[in-house]
Amino acid sequence: MPGDSLRVEPCGCQGDLRRRQRIAASNIPRRYYPHCTLETFYDKNSAVLKSARNRVREFVDAWPMTIEGRGLLLMGGCGAGKTHLAVAALVEIINCGKPGRVLFCNFQDLIQEIQASFDADAAVSKSEILRPLLETDLLVLDELGSQKPTQFVQDVLYYVINSRYNTERATIFTTNYFDDASVDGQRLQDRVGDRLRSRLHEMTELISMKGVPDHRIANKQSRNIL
Repeated sequence: MPGDSLRVEPCGCQGDLRRRQRIAASNIPRRYYPHCTLETFYDKNSAVLKSARNRVREFVDAWPMTIEGRGLLLMGGCGAGKTHLAVAALVEIINCGKPGRVLFCNFQDLIQEIQASFDADAAVSKSEILRPLLETDLLVLDELGSQKPTQFVQDVLYYVINSRYNTERATIFTTNYFDDASVDGQRLQDRVGDRLRSRLHEMTELISMKGVPDHRIANKQSRNIL
């Protein structure tokens, strides 16, 4: 009718395309996507796991209004569900359309990729590998402390963590190590050094998943019984 204004509304498929693009850019391994969400996290009726999931949900709900880039430090044994929760935080942020660049990085893979970059015919340089980790708004750094604390490993860790600390960018860490000598007689501090453990205290909220059984072993045992 005369006088009616033309209103253009975005197609829903554009939002879905944008979501798929963000998922692809996040580098989440195929093993964890799409099934690693907060809804699919199995808490085994454990108060520890329920608390961990709720605290990750609170982080997601508050994103991106985190205080001074404060992230999370998920401590737990093998198979406790740390990586599931860390990935779920990224997936939930993307699925909810919340802003910010998000990225998943396994620390062991990172070290191997950097070492490969030293070859003369390497396609990318060390700085090109590290740049996305420094610039992304939310980084998941999986398996913190898994590599032997050589000087090279310490230097890479310090550069990444200290850079994100100084720019107040949020990071979610997962680690099998605790603040007491419970894994191979070593603490997290022994694996990452005093300076970085001090920064982690300030830049993350600790979520302890100690004492949780390995779900991979439990699942295999239940299948064998059946």
